[in-house]
Amino acid sequence: MLDKVELFCYFNNMSKKRLEIPILYEDKDIIVIYKPYHLLTIRTDDKKTFSYNAYHFLKERQMARHENLFIVHRLDFDTSGILIFAKSFSIKERLQSIFESRAVKRYYEAVVKEKVPLGKEYLVKQYLAMNKSHQVFVTKDKKIGKEAITSIKANNYINIGTALDIEIFTGRRNQIRIAISSLGLTLIGDKKYSDDIAKRMYLNAYKLVFPKEAKLQKSSFEVKPLWLVKTLLPHQ
Repeated sequence: MLDKVELFCYFNNMSKKRLEIPILYEDKDIIVIYKPYHLLTIRTDDKKTFSYNAYHFLKERQMARHENLFIVHRLDFDTSGILIFAKSFSIKERLQSIFESRAVKRYYEAVVKEKVPLGKEYLVKQYLAMNKSHQVFVTKDKKIGKEAITSIKANNYINIGTALDIEIFTGRRNQIRIAISSLGLTLIGDKKYSDDIAKRMYLNAYKLVFPKEAKLQKSSFEVKPLWLVKTLLPHQ
């Protein structure tokens, strides 16, 4: 687990509330945050989002310190979890290359409504494509789709459903949500693929592990899971 958490505050004009972004780790090369749910990683084409996203708030902080900031990867608006940013273009390119090579270990947790037998495992292999409306869908056409591989294990029960421990081997948009839906399971709070209305979507990125090739001072980042009692996946 990470032993230092700095709280970086920002004002969310859309909710009229002052919220906090925990800064989990920082050195001369990277900065690692815990992104709250209902916050974009970076702005979209909607002008309302231009100043209200994790990158913008953190960029303002870094500019005050005369430091640069670069996006390495993203989390969906409804997904909470660990995000890493680079402080130089060269570090950004190196880390993105390692992500693309599938060498980064990425662990998530989710909660589905159904009571899934504990220990049950799924390995979901799909090809995902995006239409002109930016909607992601499953396709059998390997020429237009990109491979998405998701490992899912039923870990423990909580009062609203089954907590799943998840590892992704590819980083496709909406990958986990589509994988869960394809299994006939209902991801709580996923309005797009599971048609479920809840205060939040129960999907959280709780661990990132980089290989030696990343050349980072610290290579593993983890927060205490929100719903998992004890993980069953063989984390390394």
